[in-house]
Amino acid sequence: MKRVIPWVLSVAALAAAVFLGVRAGLRPAVSATVSAAPLVTAMRRIAELATVEIQISDVVRYEEVKSWLVFDFPKSATLRLRGKVLGGFDLQSPEFAVSPDVARRAVAVRLPRPRILAVDPRFEWFDESSGWLNPITVADRTRWLAWARGQLGRAAKDAGLEIQAAAHARDLLAGTASAFGWAARVTVEGVTMPPPGPTPAAAP
Repeated sequence: MKRVIPWVLSVAALAAAVFLGVRAGLRPAVSATVSAAPLVTAMRRIAELATVEIQISDVVRYEEVKSWLVFDFPKSATLRLRGKVLGGFDLQSPEFAVSPDVARRAVAVRLPRPRILAVDPRFEWFDESSGWLNPITVADRTRWLAWARGQLGRAAKDAGLEIQAAAHARDLLAGTASAFGWAARVTVEGVTMPPPGPTPAAAP
């Protein structure tokens, strides 16, 4: 009887060890693989929303002269321009790319050159001058307004719309990558950006 008891205890201990081992094996293993898919998706969404708005104000004078024999008949008008110009990125461009480096937890984002997405103009005519031999027509106003819209876009670019859009996108993308615990390197086609400001510390 004394020999049976140790044997029974040994079998029970072995059975318990096997049971615990089986249960441990049934538990799902925790994967140490880092996925870049959520970060890439976030980069695309942020790049799409990375827009800047510039307020433009300008005054343009138009003048056209109609000559008849030795006489000139001018017509002119002054147009005050005010408006908002929205700049951003075309993500359908082949120049847009997001390239993650999982091993280094770094992502390279390449953006196309910023472009004008929308123009919201406000026009005011004043100081008009014309005569019955050369009046200001509806066609004149349509042509001048089309030119004025283009002038707003050109003025926005001269005011630094491209640089502002590029820098804004870089800061947003770098901040988003940092929130994921990654580092981002952002380049914009055809635009030299000023040095970035301090980058938030990456998450552990």
